[in-house]
Amino acid sequence: MPLAGAAVPVPDKVPCAVADKQDFQQPDRVHLTGWIGSRIEANERNRLVKMDPNRLLISYRKRPGGQEWDGEHVGKWLHAATLAWVYTGDPELREKLDYTATELVKCQLADGYLGTYTDNNRWTDWDVWAHKYSLLGLVTYIRHTGNMEVLPACRKLADLLCKTFGDEPGKRDLVAGHHVGMAPGSVLEPMVLLYRLTGEPRYLDFAKYVLRAYEQPNGPKIVSRLLELKRVDKVGNGKAYEMLSCINGILEMYRTTGDPKLLEACRNAWQDIVDKRLYITGGASYGEIFHDDFDLPNVNNVGETCVTTTWLQFNAQLLRLTGEARFAEQLERVVLNQLLGAQKPDGSAWGYYVQMEGTKPYRGSIDGHCCLSSGPRGVALIPTFASSVDADGVVVNLYDAGTAKLTLRDGKPVMLTTETIYPSDGKIVITVDTGSAAPFTFKARIPAWCRESTVKLNGKAVDVRIGDDGYAAIKRTWAKGDKVELNIKLEPRVIAGDHKNEGKAAVMYGPLVLAADEALPGTNGLQLNAVSMSTDLTVLAIAPEPAPDTLKSWPHAQVFRLNAVTRGVPKEIRLIPFADAGSLGENYKVWLFQYAGSNGDLLLEGSASRSRQGNADGSINDGNVHTYVVTYDGQRAAEDWYAVTLEEPLTIVRVLYAHGKTFHDGGWFDASAGKPRIQVQTSKGGAWENAGELKDYPATTAASAGALREGDGFNCTLAAPVKVFGVRVIGKPACGDDPKQAFSSCGDLQAFEK
Repeated sequence: MPLAGAAVPVPDKVPCAVADKQDFQQPDRVHLTGWIGSRIEANERNRLVKMDPNRLLISYRKRPGGQEWDGEHVGKWLHAATLAWVYTGDPELREKLDYTATELVKCQLADGYLGTYTDNNRWTDWDVWAHKYSLLGLVTYIRHTGNMEVLPACRKLADLLCKTFGDEPGKRDLVAGHHVGMAPGSVLEPMVLLYRLTGEPRYLDFAKYVLRAYEQPNGPKIVSRLLELKRVDKVGNGKAYEMLSCINGILEMYRTTGDPKLLEACRNAWQDIVDKRLYITGGASYGEIFHDDFDLPNVNNVGETCVTTTWLQFNAQLLRLTGEARFAEQLERVVLNQLLGAQKPDGSAWGYYVQMEGTKPYRGSIDGHCCLSSGPRGVALIPTFASSVDADGVVVNLYDAGTAKLTLRDGKPVMLTTETIYPSDGKIVITVDTGSAAPFTFKARIPAWCRESTVKLNGKAVDVRIGDDGYAAIKRTWAKGDKVELNIKLEPRVIAGDHKNEGKAAVMYGPLVLAADEALPGTNGLQLNAVSMSTDLTVLAIAPEPAPDTLKSWPHAQVFRLNAVTRGVPKEIRLIPFADAGSLGENYKVWLFQYAGSNGDLLLEGSASRSRQGNADGSINDGNVHTYVVTYDGQRAAEDWYAVTLEEPLTIVRVLYAHGKTFHDGGWFDASAGKPRIQVQTSKGGAWENAGELKDYPATTAASAGALREGDGFNCTLAAPVKVFGVRVIGKPACGDDPKQAFSSCGDLQAFEK
């Protein structure tokens, strides 16, 4: 039986073939009051309740609207706002929900059409996509509010899709749309949910058709390729958001039908992403695509928030279906880092791409930005899995202060009250209130990153067994007021970079990814490319301290003091959790250059520039030869240059240029008419003067780079020490196999006083 006063969702007419191992919790059952809770509250108070319903509906009322996919926003809002209303009970939000759902249904045409396109453009571009989100939002609204008046509109919408798309003669091909059909194919999820809600067989038949359409010759081959190749980058065109949306639908289909191949395919996708395509923050994709193994640049439209939210949903689905703690592990990682890192701390705005370095691109307007409606959905879902129930008893997945009013499978109520300031402290005290003595198992997740932990029951240490599901478990008869105390040791660790972060390192503290931020004491006024750090924890001496008032996003917010290096000189700086980094609009950076002793490079704090912008967003003065830049723009140029200028003069005697990368159509200097030259600027903003050449640069030509390799370094020793305001390398770019253009590259430019 549900707890007294709890909201009761509308039940399904069709039972699932596969029962969840962990229950989906109605949001009002779990109330969080710590750091996560403050972000959930801000999401409702400063984002969802302030959304103008008329803006959400404008493209339905005045078809075709301002942008092709504008129709998605109202459904996303209905989904997030419904969950948020269940959580808060906010009457203002409920009023907006009722108005928006009612007004959306009024926009439906007589034949069931509920999109934003004009009649002559139906079923083009993002039309099915908009129907998918309208249906998802309305079904969520019906389930949690009990307002059945909008159900006929959902049926009419679904009936129209069934009549329009299929593999029977005369019907349209569903997967003929965007991203090898994964965009329209993601309608699978709400169609399965509507089938279970109504029991209408044709909706299940349509869902089966969608699975067949995935595998037809022009389809994305989602299930078959995940079963055979086990790589998400080989599915469709690799588009991450649409693919994960389809995968979440496939998991709903598995829950409904029990076909084990569907779960196997989704597990393969999850493992591939975790092993080879996940950023340290729990985000995924760049340029909105899953790329090759370990192809994870720090910039280049990294970490789309739509992907972050659907990845969160994916893990929440697998957690429910399997009950395995490893999925909760990924939920903590993505929630505390990438998701909250995309949300402005006051909840009012979101970032589209939230990269490993740069500035946070917060925006409040949804115009042209799909992610600004996706992020709030992710936050609104957190209470549904933070704590839960399985066949053995209760399960705690995320740690935050608050209460969880749970109902065991035998109908007995259990209330968990958590006292903690995690992740600022590892002590977590959970009081169990059963009303009357009850036997069940209490399960808690001991994070995989944690090296030391203890568990106490009513003040006495207990040995707990980690079960096959990955949880620490205590099985006993519980009485009112029993207390479980977890002590999870929070400590720093250095993550050595590899692949595209070779030569760099990042710092984590407990579950938190940390970042340097130009707004922090010790880094304000510095260029972050100039900051380097040891990988020795003893040298770093990392210690938490209270965050400055300007960056205190919650009462227990912390920053982390450590010993870094700039220009070879020791310097004390602070790092901040990625979730709060960049919140004042300053630059931030997760991966810092590894410092293995001073190499004396004097250009680390300089300002870099180049003759042509090119299309690679690296750096030439971060001490890492692999973060290259290029001048490629499809054009020819007589010469290319790369420069670093200084605010104050420094005396140098040697310059090192590191080659960036060789491509088939250029990327090097053509030395056939002379080696690349080093020039210096002896007055601020003054003329560039020749200071020498790179005598050891190989005998390259316009068409051949010879034996030149990525990262190769070449020195120029000056005739005498020179006080400079700037250094640059200049030379003739090469064309490779495309004589219509020419370009060069630079991995790093360094200068030394000896």
